Amino acid sequence: MALLGRARGEIAERVRNILPEGRALSDDLWERRHDGLVRLIWAHVLGLLLFGLIRGYPLGHTLIDVVPLAALAALAKSTFPSRRMRSSVAAVGLVACSAVLVHLSGGAIEAHFHFFVMVGLLSLYQEWLPFLLAIGFVVLHHGVLGAIFPRGVYGHPAAIAHPWTWALIHGLFVLAASVANILAWRLNEHQALHDGLTGLPNRVLLTDRIEHALDRRDDNRLVGVLFLDLDGFKSVNDTMGHAAGDELLCEVTRRLLGAIRLGDTCARLGGDEFAILLDDLEANGAALHAADRILELLAEPFLLGRHKVTVSASIGVALCMAGGATADDALRNADMAMYSAKRHGKARVEIYEPAMHAALLRQVELESDLKVALEQHQFAVHYQPIVNLTDNSVHGFEALLRWQHPRRGLVSPAEFIPRAEETGLIVPLGAWVLEQAAQQLAAWQWAHPERVVEMSVNLSARQLQDEGLVGIVSSVLQETGIDPARLTLEITESTLMSDSWQNETRLESLHALGVKLAIDDFGTGYSAMSYLRRFRVDVLKVDKSFVDELLRGPEDRALAAAVVTMARAVHMLTVAEGIESAGQLATLQSLGCDLGQGYYFSRPLPAEAAGDLLMTERMVLQSRATQSA
Repeated sequence: MALLGRARGEIAERVRNILPEGRALSDDLWERRHDGLVRLIWAHVLGLLLFGLIRGYPLGHTLIDVVPLAALAALAKSTFPSRRMRSSVAAVGLVACSAVLVHLSGGAIEAHFHFFVMVGLLSLYQEWLPFLLAIGFVVLHHGVLGAIFPRGVYGHPAAIAHPWTWALIHGLFVLAASVANILAWRLNEHQALHDGLTGLPNRVLLTDRIEHALDRRDDNRLVGVLFLDLDGFKSVNDTMGHAAGDELLCEVTRRLLGAIRLGDTCARLGGDEFAILLDDLEANGAALHAADRILELLAEPFLLGRHKVTVSASIGVALCMAGGATADDALRNADMAMYSAKRHGKARVEIYEPAMHAALLRQVELESDLKVALEQHQFAVHYQPIVNLTDNSVHGFEALLRWQHPRRGLVSPAEFIPRAEETGLIVPLGAWVLEQAAQQLAAWQWAHPERVVEMSVNLSARQLQDEGLVGIVSSVLQETGIDPARLTLEITESTLMSDSWQNETRLESLHALGVKLAIDDFGTGYSAMSYLRRFRVDVLKVDKSFVDELLRGPEDRALAAAVVTMARAVHMLTVAEGIESAGQLATLQSLGCDLGQGYYFSRPLPAEAAGDLLMTERMVLQSRATQSA
């Protein structure tokens, strides 16, 4: 019995997979199709009236036949509480047109084919009710009227003698003839609800399934939604082409399907974004276990042609408990958790917390304020001295952006710079910083011609991708008249490695202008000698994390020493960041580090205060740093 029940269940599941689900069309598309079918009823009213007169029926008789059709057409266009009611009236109207045609033709077999066409057209609604209502109308019409007025329905003796038998036969014929329409309906429905590349459900279908899962959820069970975004997909797309990107998405889909349970739903929302519905969970640990399993599966390299590529994923988890949660709420919360995972380092899982929503609102407000700040000149450039560690003289300055918000006060660059990167505002903002720093350097050159002062300006990843970067730097050099050799452009190590072919071309163009290039935060990323030679870097900036560890032991000191030695071997200057103590300074001097900056010497200063440091040839800055702390 158990096997029989399972077999029946499998057969039922296969039938459900073949048949359309009857999911609603969009309002706009449904209205266009409904309007066309109602117009068809009106065309039949006129056509059947003429056909009846041609067949020799009196005008009164023909009017009695077609007036109900006109009434149904008018009713179908009226305002009903639901689309289902309007489509049902239109369905009755269309098959009633077939019934009138059969009646006026004297039950001719050829006229019955009209039913086939009308029922087929009703599949345009992609709703089961009007379609099945039409099939039922065919059976009832042929059975009832066939019994009362047999020669008005049937044109052969067997049907006249057994009207209900032939009514069922005609109903089955009409249903069989509609198989092609049903299959087309199923295909249209599938295309509207599934992703064309991976075959996964799309956002529309996923939202519907989440809503159903929430409706039937037991108070003691959870519904989990995972929002997943691939880390590193853009790099694959850009370097290997869109075909490789598509292949990667399909391979990711296979692994995701292998990581979830049979009753769960994996959907592609677009681009490299996926979402997973985990239904009927006992505890939040089950959702986290599934997310960790996905990270584990995606960590394995993908083979695309002859190339192995590795991507990771940032995953946000939203758990829907008792309450008024909706599908949109679940997806939005999981999305916010995913972005939080990205901000905290990528390749990780984070669970949604209400505080994330407040943080998102702050980010949106921050983005709006950034645009206003750029227009209203709320930004300023401060300058942190870069000191020659041999004699403690000022070698130059690093230009650092500061934002004095009218309501929030001084906003940390760690808060607004990432947002400016994401929105693209960093491009005009970075160009403004470069222009301000170059103008200040020109002013110092004019005021202190005996001094050789250099200026360092940071370039973000987004700026390096901008095609206009080289032109902007060239224009600034021409307008300010500064010596290009005194301008250093700082690029983080991770930025240098991403999209390396394009970066190499752009950096070569910058080098041709005569400016210097520096790798910022060196030692925190790839740290490959081949890259240093390939990109013709002039300066290495030793990351603050190395400087912090200098005094903790010989191994930590050896790491910093290795960076300095490597830079010297390829004729690069070294700049130590974040110097905060005399011990760190002494150690760096003993290692032969060329330059340094940090609070031990000075905090970033406004332009006027920074200019004061250039009034003397040699500076002792430690006391000044203590006063400004």
